[in-house]
Amino acid sequence: MRTEPGRYILSVLAALISFSASSQEIFVRGGFVEDSLVIGQNINYWVAAEYPPIMEMVFPDSNADFSPFEWADKQYFPSQLVGKQAYDSTVYTLRSFEIDPVQYLQLDAFILNHTDSIRFTIPMDSIYLAELAPVVTDTTALKTNLTYQAVGQQFNYPLFYYILAGLVLLILLLLLIFGKRISRYFRLRRLARDYRTFSEALDTYVSSLKKEPSAELAEKALSLWKIYQQKLDKVAFTTFTTKEILSLKFANELENPLKSIDRAVYGNRADKNLYQEFQLIENFTQERYQKRVEKIRHGK
Repeated sequence: MRTEPGRYILSVLAALISFSASSQEIFVRGGFVEDSLVIGQNINYWVAAEYPPIMEMVFPDSNADFSPFEWADKQYFPSQLVGKQAYDSTVYTLRSFEIDPVQYLQLDAFILNHTDSIRFTIPMDSIYLAELAPVVTDTTALKTNLTYQAVGQQFNYPLFYYILAGLVLLILLLLLIFGKRISRYFRLRRLARDYRTFSEALDTYVSSLKKEPSAELAEKALSLWKIYQQKLDKVAFTTFTTKEILSLKFANELENPLKSIDRAVYGNRADKNLYQEFQLIENFTQERYQKRVEKIRHGK
């Protein structure tokens, strides 16, 4: 199990210092602190650099591309000067709402001089999505049959090629006839999977808000909804304010829920009925999901 971010980055710096204290080279490294992530929860990513102190090292800020992750916070550790080398380090707090089983991140750091900058690409690192549901395994014992069975040595290659050619032609014919249906099937299947993942995550937040309303939980639930709604409707919900969202013709019914959530998040006034606003938002999203399904079924 990995340690907390502060200890982890200090150990990385110690390794860098001991490895090349007398060097004038530039090293930039980074990676995830945790081994796995849970949708919507914070994880940490460290970046450490070694370089000559006459240069200026610039690490990524909140405007950098952290996709598929979202930037949440940054902890910077003061530079250390050891011998002829400077050592910098930063820990980023990120979160993800993607459902890919393995997620990757690669960042860039820069050395600045008077007229130009030099890019240093940090090696890519990966992190696993934690499985929340228990895995059911088949524990049925297999019976081993050790009886010798004679097998013919000659393989009928002509028959194999005829069968292979027939299968290829059959597949091409099926794609020609049912290609659109097959495409619609997989689109609907992915759409249903994404909606199910979103709905389960939002239900978890709703249950927590029902027990103990808080501005922090409301903000996380709202962020989860905006990300999914943006993916569903192809509209930039994650960058829209409440006023901009309500200007959309199909979003008029969200006026009361969104304004109540804004009061809770930005006014720190989370009342006991806050969870009901997210239930209304989930009803809205379910209707938008059904309309999207109907469009795909009718070839739109």
